[in-house]
Amino acid sequence: MVALGELVIDMVPVAGAGGERLFAAKPGGAPGNVAAGVARLGLRAAMLSKVGPGHLGDLLIAALAQAGVDTRGIVRAGVETTALAVVSVDAKGERDFVLYREGCADASFAADEVALDVVRASRVIHVGSLSLATPLSAGAQRLAIATAIDAGALISADVNFRPAIWRDREAMLATGREAIAGADIVKVNEAELYGLAGMDDLFAAARAIWHPRLKVLAVTRGAEGAEIFTPTLHCHVPGFAVAVVDTVGCGDAFVASLLAGLIDVDLEALDKPALLEIGRSACAAGAAVARVAGAMENMPRRDEIAALLA
Repeated sequence: MVALGELVIDMVPVAGAGGERLFAAKPGGAPGNVAAGVARLGLRAAMLSKVGPGHLGDLLIAALAQAGVDTRGIVRAGVETTALAVVSVDAKGERDFVLYREGCADASFAADEVALDVVRASRVIHVGSLSLATPLSAGAQRLAIATAIDAGALISADVNFRPAIWRDREAMLATGREAIAGADIVKVNEAELYGLAGMDDLFAAARAIWHPRLKVLAVTRGAEGAEIFTPTLHCHVPGFAVAVVDTVGCGDAFVASLLAGLIDVDLEALDKPALLEIGRSACAAGAAVARVAGAMENMPRRDEIAALLA
């Protein structure tokens, strides 16, 4: 698979020796986390994005390469800086982000910088909505998706809204709707689903965003697990009780495991037991990441997921 989108340095809070709050620089960005997660599950993965010059860009490329991701499609910017996200975590481990993306490198990732050979060689392309917020990166994402569709690949989308960077909520929702409009596999959290559908009934909202190309819709619900839909099936997947350190990257680990489970099956012939098994592994992957601080470097391997399933 190939993931396209933002690469970000997450500044994650950690306790200092004297009890003071410090921030550790952790490689992140939802599409990059998914690529790392897929690679750590033993599948081939590549990343298409752009990072700034210097140490922070090096940190992201090195973390992806260490996970086993093909990084040849990551472009180095001349002057634009790598995006930053300052993460705050509440007592329950729930996270919030303040993003610093003004003029960042991945927003300048242009269509003529996309490694189309990597796209054509991939069975799945995974995208989000954040790249659609800026003109150059939006063009890159649209070209990559069109190329993937022409090559017969599956399209996976996680809208992964970041409301803090948007002044216009409707513009944000429009990027999410575009991201899922051509996707075969979609992941949203419950709040995102309700925002996209304009209603707060889960089943009605799922029907409202459904479109003819869509084959699998996963709605994550935090500790409550997930609801997974196909055109003919629905299954509830319970969550896993773990000691939560922070929830950064949980949704990305869920997506990585979901894609790893779906990539080798006939999506038109999925039955409920198979869908539940894939969903349980995805929920376990999300729970595994919740037990540690940071995301990309902690995407779980198969043995960690299996331990939770057991």
